[in-house]
Amino acid sequence: MAQAKAIAKFWIATSNHIEHVLSHERLMQTAEPTKDVRVVHRLVSDMYCRYVELCRNLDRCFDQTLQVQRRQVIQGLLEAANSRMLELRSKLQEIELSEFVYIDGALQELHLIPDDVEAVKPFYLPARRPMELQSLIDSRTLKLIADHGGDEEDNLSQESEQEEEEEETSETLRRPIVKRDRQKERLRAALALITAHEKAREARVRQTNFRLHPDRYYPKPIEEEIEDIQYEFFFRPGQQMLYPVKRTVFNWDFRMKQKNVVNFAYYAPPGFQEQVRAIPEPIKPPTKRKQAVEADELAALEAAEFQRLGEARKQQRLSDAAATIQRCWRRYHASKTRTRERYKRSKFLGLFDEYEPNETDSRSVDGVRAARRERKQEFDRAFLAAIADEKARILRTRGPALLEDIGDAVRAWFCQWYDEAHAFDVIPELFEGGTMLIVRGETLTPLEYLEQERQRQLDKLKSAEQKKKEADAKKAAQEQEQAKRREEKERLKTLAAEKRARERKEGKTYDFTEPEFVSNAYVTLEETMRRYRKDWAFVNELENPGDLPIMEWITLEKFAEVHRELHADVHELLKSERELLQIALCKDERGKYKPPKPKKPPRTKGKRAGKGKRKEPIDVTADRTVESMFDELVERNVVKSYRPRTFEDFVGDFNYCAFERRNRLGQDPPPAMGEVRTILRSYLCGMGPLAVPKPKSLCLLGPTGCGKTLLLEAICHETGSVLFDLCVETYGPIPAPDIPAFLQLVLTVARLLQPSVIAIEGVHRAFYKKVPPQEQPFDPSKLGKHLFKQIVKQLNAEDKVLLIATSDQPWVAKVGPLKKCFEKFLLLPRPDYGSTVLLWQHALRRYVGVPRDLDLSALATVTRGYSAGQILRCVEEVLRIRRRMQFGRRPLQVEELLNHLLEVTGQLPLADKDYGKYVKWHSKVDKLAKLRVKVMRDQAAAKETGTTKKK
Repeated sequence: MAQAKAIAKFWIATSNHIEHVLSHERLMQTAEPTKDVRVVHRLVSDMYCRYVELCRNLDRCFDQTLQVQRRQVIQGLLEAANSRMLELRSKLQEIELSEFVYIDGALQELHLIPDDVEAVKPFYLPARRPMELQSLIDSRTLKLIADHGGDEEDNLSQESEQEEEEEETSETLRRPIVKRDRQKERLRAALALITAHEKAREARVRQTNFRLHPDRYYPKPIEEEIEDIQYEFFFRPGQQMLYPVKRTVFNWDFRMKQKNVVNFAYYAPPGFQEQVRAIPEPIKPPTKRKQAVEADELAALEAAEFQRLGEARKQQRLSDAAATIQRCWRRYHASKTRTRERYKRSKFLGLFDEYEPNETDSRSVDGVRAARRERKQEFDRAFLAAIADEKARILRTRGPALLEDIGDAVRAWFCQWYDEAHAFDVIPELFEGGTMLIVRGETLTPLEYLEQERQRQLDKLKSAEQKKKEADAKKAAQEQEQAKRREEKERLKTLAAEKRARERKEGKTYDFTEPEFVSNAYVTLEETMRRYRKDWAFVNELENPGDLPIMEWITLEKFAEVHRELHADVHELLKSERELLQIALCKDERGKYKPPKPKKPPRTKGKRAGKGKRKEPIDVTADRTVESMFDELVERNVVKSYRPRTFEDFVGDFNYCAFERRNRLGQDPPPAMGEVRTILRSYLCGMGPLAVPKPKSLCLLGPTGCGKTLLLEAICHETGSVLFDLCVETYGPIPAPDIPAFLQLVLTVARLLQPSVIAIEGVHRAFYKKVPPQEQPFDPSKLGKHLFKQIVKQLNAEDKVLLIATSDQPWVAKVGPLKKCFEKFLLLPRPDYGSTVLLWQHALRRYVGVPRDLDLSALATVTRGYSAGQILRCVEEVLRIRRRMQFGRRPLQVEELLNHLLEVTGQLPLADKDYGKYVKWHSKVDKLAKLRVKVMRDQAAAKETGTTKKK
């Protein structure tokens, strides 16, 4: 209930937002006509930003609203707002002469960021099909589209994915998942804590006993010399103690206080040998007793000096060891401090992102929204049941009275005609309105009938000359009227030609009151909002927590529907009564009864039958079921599956300096990869249940590894489309005469299973200028001869079918036929610095243990221009399982990636000359690109002329 109230409040705020946007629309219409393109660009971009935000709010309202009548209003507003947003974007593309538009000025004025105006995935995508069709698709085993080849970026991760799956499977087999017992873990932790405290207490008691009672507790001295036991001690930084013992100072030296430590063997590293200079014993000459005593004293002094020197050397070695340990520790600590400070500085500067989103909260929110979305069908069924019950109630309670009222009204009409005209008028046919026109008073009155009869009698008395004069006068008036229309048409044509010539010479004048700015979508949005304010003025939407329908409106609507149905039911009865009255009147007047001629309903507008009628093509799928046609396409490997990709997998950043360079410096900057997502998502708005315009066909151009197949799979996945693959390997075995029937079969199944995507990878092969010898057995150009007629021309605006093609060598194809088949040509840009940084981050973050503070800025600067496929391939080849196992003792370095990319693989980025071939070909087929090249050439020539004049 609280959620329903929150959604109602959000809808009220959104309705106020609509009024705010419409007020800005009216304000823009009051602007004076101008020739300054910058002013027009600023106004249109401002409105575009507002409509993007409005469409997001309406999309959320339409997604979470359960009240059916309000949802119908929101749906109309959402369709109009989306159409208006696409119109404004098309206007910006027309102004900037490019598919990629930049509105940084409007973002600064509205305090927004580029993510706020990026197109998002609508809630109604992926679209849903009927249950029987979806079960038919799910029951078939389909081949993956990337099995026969594709972009390097799309195929490079299959091996690593299989490797990861095998690793996860083996890990699962080795380590079964065991449920944790929290109570036992708490008991073990408590027992470990008690044990640690008890051991510390015993150690303190033992030390006190040794200090107070040395005779009792000190061990007896060992006579033999203590052997030096060699051992190794390994210590790892950050290693925790086995038991968290309370801090106690242990001095075990007190065990050796009573022992002579002069010859005590100290610890020496393994393999260390002390080199002590041997002092030769003095030779005792055969002298007298005094000399012997002096010699003994000298020997004692020498022995004492030798002992003192040994102790000094020992102390010096200990001091040197302590200094070495301290020096190494200080260097290690300083290095760790520098690394920590550099990490904090890089994090503060935003060189890497350590933020990990809370996926649990987002999943819970998505779950709540999905649960509320699933209840829409329940409310729809309840609404339809309420409509049926209300109609049945009206028929049961008011039906007989309505029949009597209709009959009484028509019979009163008969009496009026008989009293005033002594005749009976013909009841209109059902397609004209029937008896409803009589009740409304929209039929011929008796006075008008008498006037027509009088005029008819006068026409009979006229002579032939008078009739001829009147006919000639009428014909002359018609010819004069047609001449005026022709003159007006010629005048408008001349004005339009003069306007175009003036615009070519002086520049276009933008009038904000013309239909190009005041479009049908804006008018629909305004009328829908006005009708909503009028109808819902007395409805308190906050007092309907159960989202129940408003029964008063249902009653009025069903009452009118029942009234129309009863008029149709009583029409034949009253028509028979009128004939009986007319027969009786003719008998009274002794006249002959002439039944009225039945009128035929008007024909719908269409092709006229006759000699010039075009023969309709024979439908080869007329007598076939959906299952048989679908199974045939599955057997031919036409219907294929795809990997679950999204547009977020197409990693790329925006071009943040393009606005300044294009609109203020007059340059033509290259687009960035992040702007491709917004363009493609704007094309997909019409793939759902809403009536939003969309292109029929789209062609993606770019070199190998730039993500064409990834975008194709993302389009299919986000729209939930069925993929029909028409590559050369698919239609190659089909004979050329059977290609039209094959394409008709594909289009029929695509319409039945819509939304659908018909994909043609390597479309240049279907329009070869000259077929290579190795491909001549397939005859790839047989598809291009029938593609426009059988697929593109047959697609309607309401069909949720999209034709998508990819090409990495478009210059080998014929420009004319290829340009005729596709409405949009999108050239995928090369990665710039920002996109390259994001690509490295995206490729490295998939692996655990990779340092977050890698210097990716320098790496991206060096590898700028490499395709996304090359970058991802490099990361996957470097970070194999064996290298990832070494992260603990040998962290990853940037030099490894760079050396592998430059030395091991020897790959080079796409040269400017090679990419210029794509740009040159794209400027031939794309209308906006061709105009932009011409404008830039004219600007450069004018600038050069101005510089020459100054000199």
